[in-house]
Amino acid sequence: MSVAIIGIGLWTPLGKNRESSWQSLLNHSPLDPAVTSIAGALSLPEDDLTLAETLPERIALRTAREAIEDSGLQPNSERWGAVIGTSKGPLDLYNLENEIAFPSLWPSAPLSRVVNEFSIEGPALCPVAACATGLDAVLRGVQLIEQGDCDYVIAGSVDASINPYVLHSYRRLGVLARKDLPATSACRPFDEERSGFVLGSGGAMFVLAREDLLDQSTAAPYGYWERGIRYNDAIGLTQLDPEANGLIRLLGDLLKQTGRKPEEIDLLNLHGTGTRANDLCEATAVSCIFGEISQQPWSTASKGAHGHALGAAGSIELGWLLLSMRDGLIPPIRNLEHLDSDCKIRPVQRETIEQPVELGVKLSLGFGGHLTACLIHRGKRSSI
Repeated sequence: MSVAIIGIGLWTPLGKNRESSWQSLLNHSPLDPAVTSIAGALSLPEDDLTLAETLPERIALRTAREAIEDSGLQPNSERWGAVIGTSKGPLDLYNLENEIAFPSLWPSAPLSRVVNEFSIEGPALCPVAACATGLDAVLRGVQLIEQGDCDYVIAGSVDASINPYVLHSYRRLGVLARKDLPATSACRPFDEERSGFVLGSGGAMFVLAREDLLDQSTAAPYGYWERGIRYNDAIGLTQLDPEANGLIRLLGDLLKQTGRKPEEIDLLNLHGTGTRANDLCEATAVSCIFGEISQQPWSTASKGAHGHALGAAGSIELGWLLLSMRDGLIPPIRNLEHLDSDCKIRPVQRETIEQPVELGVKLSLGFGGHLTACLIHRGKRSSI
């Protein structure tokens, strides 16, 4: 059973919705001053149109509403489900001045908000897989359709982790970028001078649908899900296998299970955190599976532009892959000036390029060993 992606909703540091975020990513547009007001982080543009108890709930409601409107559908039966993840519960808890209602205390609060708002009566799941949560949530949504539990699923993730406790914790772990650089230029994925990431916030939601149920009333698909896989790298809680064995197996099995050859892939949307270990590990796996740089598909990664949204990273970045397919445009890896000679990938640098994308791979990694990847082929949605 083929699963189509027919709606996308986005709220990121780059913009308040799907199209403003996408155009900012493509064109390197200046950010709202409110986004850069916290050192070491990129916040969300101010928005007061969606009222909810906590920021994760507001992100979920706003992005789900945009995705549903984009799909041309309305949830109207028990055949709708929802899979909405996040990396943690609301960090407002750590501010003693905030009073948070009991239902908003849990990581599942954004999911609960969405299913109640749109009267969704099918399965409702809240996966937590660290920084692979977003892609993992969409994979789980696809599986609900493939196994016959749902006809339609709202799937995605949200995160709002910009908080002094989180910033100090990551600083002690040594994964944050240099403090002496502006947040807009500090994260430099795959660059020889990279030093880590900056924190981001936001979310993305998708409407997934059984392809055989699509008709003239529904929007044309952005893409079709071919396969998703999740594995685990048991090397350590925050460490990565320097030989990238888990990632090599993940990417190799993804191609094998879809019957695709490496030369058929047009674009790799990488996790690209800008840490020394992550980027080298990803690049090692890419070069092992796809060969010499001249033989590889294009690689891009977006955290240099909007920060690391943690539990929302995988869903936001899946949105970029689908929009690249729609528009035939691939955004560059922001702040990549000098490719690390040990990172043997074929990156898009400095400027957006025009390139048809028929087949694309999205890769997400998370603390705890989470490894998730998916392969998507282009749908019939046309450029705006």
